[in-house]
Amino acid sequence: MAAARPGRAFTVKKISGFAIFIPQLFLAILLVTAAASAQAKPVERTFSNPLSDVQQVVDELKSSSSGRLPILEGFVDVGDQPLKGYERGYYVCTLQVLPSANGGAKVQVTSKITAWYTDPESARSGYRELTSNGHVETDLLDRIEDALAHKASPHAPGSTIRVPPAGPLYTPPAASPPGSKTPATAAAPATPQPAANNSPASAAGESSSNRNAPPALRGRTASPPTAAPVGESLESIQARRAIAEERARQISADIKGLEQIQQNQVRPVDLIIVKKPGVSIFSKPEEGAQVLFTADEEDEFQIIGLEGAWVHVEISGASRGWMRRSQVELPSSYGGSGGTKAAAAASPANADLFKVTREETNTFRGKWDPLQGKTVRVVWVEPAQEASSSPAEKRKFAKYLLLKAYKESASSDQKVAGVVVVFDSADGGQIAATMEDLKALQDGSMSEASFWKAASLDPPESFRDSAKS
Repeated sequence: MAAARPGRAFTVKKISGFAIFIPQLFLAILLVTAAASAQAKPVERTFSNPLSDVQQVVDELKSSSSGRLPILEGFVDVGDQPLKGYERGYYVCTLQVLPSANGGAKVQVTSKITAWYTDPESARSGYRELTSNGHVETDLLDRIEDALAHKASPHAPGSTIRVPPAGPLYTPPAASPPGSKTPATAAAPATPQPAANNSPASAAGESSSNRNAPPALRGRTASPPTAAPVGESLESIQARRAIAEERARQISADIKGLEQIQQNQVRPVDLIIVKKPGVSIFSKPEEGAQVLFTADEEDEFQIIGLEGAWVHVEISGASRGWMRRSQVELPSSYGGSGGTKAAAAASPANADLFKVTREETNTFRGKWDPLQGKTVRVVWVEPAQEASSSPAEKRKFAKYLLLKAYKESASSDQKVAGVVVVFDSADGGQIAATMEDLKALQDGSMSEASFWKAASLDPPESFRDSAKS
């Protein structure tokens, strides 16, 4: 649909199947917005290496600046808020290289950490931002330091800087194959241990690999993702397996929560679907009427009612329009694309006797106390042919218009106290009803005979005869 068209509160694009939100989607959004919403105070470290070397290493490590956290404990500043209910943490780091006063370079790292929060009310569950405690930033600066240490060490002419392989700082736990008795291994850092004696971390007795691991796993040798570490005790294997099973249970709970959210997002069942592009939406149900705008193929609009070959639809808020029935697909509740069931339900059999000339919202100026001085919806009607109509035919068509206007007003932001149908003819008159009585008639708590007694018929003889309706 063209960008210049007005917005539509109930106009949606047809989507086949269910929308599936996967963690990668949230990660992509975070990558776009991280720079704007990152923490104000970065973690920084100054290096004595030339600015060009530092920038080269930072560029090489940018692919490691985002990824998934194996656990949240040890990476976020908990404060007074417990981490219960949080899982599936993700981090996004922004790096900036600045020249330092001593001729080296200063690297500033700012991180943003988000995690999925499972709220007791499933509709409020979602990803929330947490405050980093600086561990992610420090790990990334350590990787930069390791790479620069290899740069400073002797190497063959023409060789390049030895940079840790591209990839996230942390590798999430691998799930055990179905039916396997080998439990999933704990999270292991993606960076391999650098060569001995070439890194300051090695000289301090701690490898870069261990320093990049979560605090709970430091000091433990990383194992292959498909085998338990050699010599590991049975208790340790059972503990890790229990962690993997608990994570699987949490993922299953997340899926059920998302399904519940999907079910809570109620989709209207009274939507028509446009069959082809370029379908005109008119201001009136007649050829030559003003074209409000054109709809695209598979655009959807909420249906208000049917009148002959036309469909009355809601465009946006109180904005309404008319479309040809042959150019749209009606919902199943309206009898499918043919709309035969809907035509009988949406318009009376005597619809060819009258035509609606205009509708307006105004102050009721009649002398009927229930609506006197209040805002009402007014529908003007004229005879569609020379022959006069009977009081019963007028009441039948008025009932259709009253309930139709009640439904439209109930879903509109502009609230009214009642509806008035004015028959603009020599033998005309007007019928007025309050919204309360129309609601009772609509839901069946008031009989039609009681409704006509409660409504205002002015003059009464124009709408009453011996026939009971």
